[in-house]
Amino acid sequence: MLKIFSALFAFGFVFTVPLSAATAETKTAPETDGCLIDTDSDGIVDKVIAVRTDGEAREAISGKLWKQNRKAVFEFKLPEVDKPVKKATLKLFLNGKFGCHPDKEGASGPETDLYYYLSPEADGKIELVDDNGVKLGAALPGKPVESVRKAITIDVTGAVQEAAAAKSPWIGFRLEAAPSAADGTGWRWRTAEFAEANGKQFCPTLTVVTE
Repeated sequence: MLKIFSALFAFGFVFTVPLSAATAETKTAPETDGCLIDTDSDGIVDKVIAVRTDGEAREAISGKLWKQNRKAVFEFKLPEVDKPVKKATLKLFLNGKFGCHPDKEGASGPETDLYYYLSPEADGKIELVDDNGVKLGAALPGKPVESVRKAITIDVTGAVQEAAAAKSPWIGFRLEAAPSAADGTGWRWRTAEFAEANGKQFCPTLTVVTE
């Protein structure tokens, strides 16, 4: 089995690792990331923050905070694949000492769901229309931060397979507090901007394995 490792983890990177004669693994950083915000909690998002252009502390927050509902968004350019998608994972990292707001021992982040959406809404830009798509499942439970790993890996195989079948050039992932989640807490997600400044090992990454 051949494995090739690259030191290049720049913003929007794409590189492919041949795992065997028949299998290849492609890792991609988000083209853009940021937040959709429902500023008055009326159920309609009305504000967009793109981390790269608006500079929100290099993190995206998901949760019901400050009388708002914030949703963290990551959009990826999908690699061109000519073989079936065998597996796909989304790896994200929590920011801060405990990964949540308030960032303190004993705090509990909200139960959080993961959604995905395809082109044309997914297009490499954070926009209000990105508040749509299909619920993939739970991303994080509403548990004290001490019991949650700061590196989160989520199986997104079904979403990427659907994108490949639809020939969607982009895919977006959105993290938001579950409807039943309590107010007052949020998860803090590291962005590609954070990784550029603090180390490639913290970069949000979409990994796609084809066969």
